[in-house]
Amino acid sequence: MGAVHLNAYSKMDDVQIAAVCGHDPRALSGDLSEAGGNVNLPAAVYDFSLVRKYTDWREIVLDPELDAIDICVPTDLHATIAISALAARKHVFCEKPMALSAADCDRMIAIAEEHNRTLMIGHVLRFWPAYQQLEMFVKSGDFGPILSATFVRRCGLPDWSRWLPIEPRSGGAVLDLLIHDIDQALLVFGPPSRVAAKKLGDVDALTATLIYPQGPEVRIQGGWFLPGVPLSMSFQVRAERAELEFTPTGLILNDETGLRETIAVPDIDGYQAELEYFLHCCRNGKLPERCTPQDSARAVKLALLLKQSRDLDGEQIECLV
Repeated sequence: MGAVHLNAYSKMDDVQIAAVCGHDPRALSGDLSEAGGNVNLPAAVYDFSLVRKYTDWREIVLDPELDAIDICVPTDLHATIAISALAARKHVFCEKPMALSAADCDRMIAIAEEHNRTLMIGHVLRFWPAYQQLEMFVKSGDFGPILSATFVRRCGLPDWSRWLPIEPRSGGAVLDLLIHDIDQALLVFGPPSRVAAKKLGDVDALTATLIYPQGPEVRIQGGWFLPGVPLSMSFQVRAERAELEFTPTGLILNDETGLRETIAVPDIDGYQAELEYFLHCCRNGKLPERCTPQDSARAVKLALLLKQSRDLDGEQIECLV
């Protein structure tokens, strides 16, 4: 994700990458041609000749010439680095998930508020055109009340990473992968009253139900499966008079007359859009209302409840996020 973010920053005229930090000498030289993971980045080499290079995150956090820090490290380090950067009066953008515990999320929010710094978490689907269409479909009410919604996201076990498969470091598939769909469910439907989840597959996946007594039936399914399974995502939302469906072939609206229409969405890089929004908030001293840290903390708390229910073989748990 550091390479993804750097690619986005490189397209912005009003941003200067002043320093980088990491342990890989090749990456610190600017050669990110082997980065990519499951996002299929094009090979890239950047000119870091005028960029300060650090191998210890404590040094970059304390660099007095930096205005903002972008954190793309293993999840178990998110809270420690973010809190240190915020205390050093840096604005902070941190990749999802926010942290591994509710307490760490709350600590990050408190220190950002104490030092009046912008803190934003990389829930990129909030800036992804197809998912923005989903939000409008649900919140407009144009097709009547929402009856059901299903979010699916899956990929193979990320054995290309040294730390992602280690649950104490990443939180596992629910916190690292399904956090996207958990955040979307909270964004468009709000917190459920109860949740239930069961194991799905033999690696690290689940099928979950978010229970809204007076609302729709909402399901989240997926996670990590056997190595080699390609990354895929979809959603299907059914309203009283129409259905919105997102598949690898595109965004489809089916209405009550039987018309099946492909919805054109802008060709926008969601990663660039979210980072541009973060920088706009930093420059203007505004809270990131489109992606608040409080919302990101709620997503972590709900993810932890789903894992707890899965461990209890589907026992319903009251949701207090």
